[in-house]
Amino acid sequence: MGKRKKAKALRAQVEELAGHLPDREEFADLRGQVVDRLPDKKELVSLRDQLIDRLPDDVSDRLPVETKKKKRFKAVRRLAVVGLVAAGIGGVVAYLKAKADDAQVPPYTPPPSPTDPPKPAV
Repeated sequence: MGKRKKAKALRAQVEELAGHLPDREEFADLRGQVVDRLPDKKELVSLRDQLIDRLPDDVSDRLPVETKKKKRFKAVRRLAVVGLVAAGIGGVVAYLKAKADDAQVPPYTPPPSPTDPPKPAV
């Protein structure tokens, strides 16, 4: 079978399957029904707590259920603070090193200018 015949067969199959799909309005109705069946946030939390209570203690102790964002990003904050401190120390060291190098360099004196102008080559 050539590419065109395969493409036509595929198009026909897609059109056939598309005829069985519901319309937009039906999708909206189905979505509304599904959303109505979903539990509220309080119900979800109580379901979660019930599931955690059913787990063995060694498993439930390892779950991050009660982890707050402060604890969660503690290592990232620590790394950021260490990086900022290291950058600050590096900046101070670079400044002091540049200051010390400026003190050791003698001031610039231009070279003496020749008193006799150069002679043209013949």
